[in-house]
Amino acid sequence: MLGRRGIRVLLLLTFLMPVFSQTKQTYKIKNVGKSPNFIALSPDGNRMYATSFGTNELIGVDLSQRIVDQNIMVGASPLGFALAERGKIALVACKDAGVVTIVDLENSHVIGDINVGGFPNSVTVSPRGYRAYVTDYGRSREGQLHIVDIRDRRTTATMKLGAAPFTAVVSPVTELVYVIMGGDNEIWVVDPESLTVVKKIAVGEAPDGIAITPDGKRVFVANSRSNDLSVIDAQMNRTLVTIPVGKMPFGVAVSPDGSRVFVVNSASRNVSVLPTDLSSLQAKTFKVDKGPTSVVVGSDNRTVYVVNELSNTIVVTDAPPDRN
Repeated sequence: MLGRRGIRVLLLLTFLMPVFSQTKQTYKIKNVGKSPNFIALSPDGNRMYATSFGTNELIGVDLSQRIVDQNIMVGASPLGFALAERGKIALVACKDAGVVTIVDLENSHVIGDINVGGFPNSVTVSPRGYRAYVTDYGRSREGQLHIVDIRDRRTTATMKLGAAPFTAVVSPVTELVYVIMGGDNEIWVVDPESLTVVKKIAVGEAPDGIAITPDGKRVFVANSRSNDLSVIDAQMNRTLVTIPVGKMPFGVAVSPDGSRVFVVNSASRNVSVLPTDLSSLQAKTFKVDKGPTSVVVGSDNRTVYVVNELSNTIVVTDAPPDRN
């Protein structure tokens, strides 16, 4: 039988058990190239990839070993990229080369380049997986959106846009493309079939990062100069609310279950977390490393990966719990 002291200890352990189960686990992967900017997680969650702007490489990371084990040379000044064909290939926008480099990830070699011209800076793959959208700064104040057939490895259409298209997301429901127009402080909604802009939505100053919920109902845009997050109703195509976050927000990601949005605050060296249903407008934050730029959330909706440009690292951590 338990004595009085034993019962007190048992009750104390029972009380503390939820706290212990929520202990935050954090580690850092070092030497991720030079000036890494963008990351992507493999479909099985075992590997992470990052573009190394300073060394013109696509970097591969073994997450179980927590080490870099792939260094694949691509075109000059690689920026945004996307995985395709069930994670077997990567499509990398190489800004100063004017190409999208196609990388065979299983065999660690370049398959070839798709010449798009201009200054390509990001790649987004459609939900169906056979089409990619490449944003391109262009060589004047007029940017472009290139549509690439992934299977045929070629550009099928090019659409002229406004100033500084930075990146884009594709609706998993309507297949409309939401393009950040950095020079206009707007999101342009593009119909890729008719190659027309169906809506222009005003957001904050200097929009940089964008993400969409899995049900396609809300789009989140990080505005780096106004230090806030614009929340767009994708059914009405209008901004619902603007929420203050940290300094110089850049990358944005929505958890796979659609419940939370994560915003990287580059100058604050932290990440803001908010519920996507806007049940709270008060963000939780957690610290990362120096110069964070991009964020990805794992399939468990808890593990968060943040790449840090100024420290050449990827921080892997547990997101704060939904409730205290």
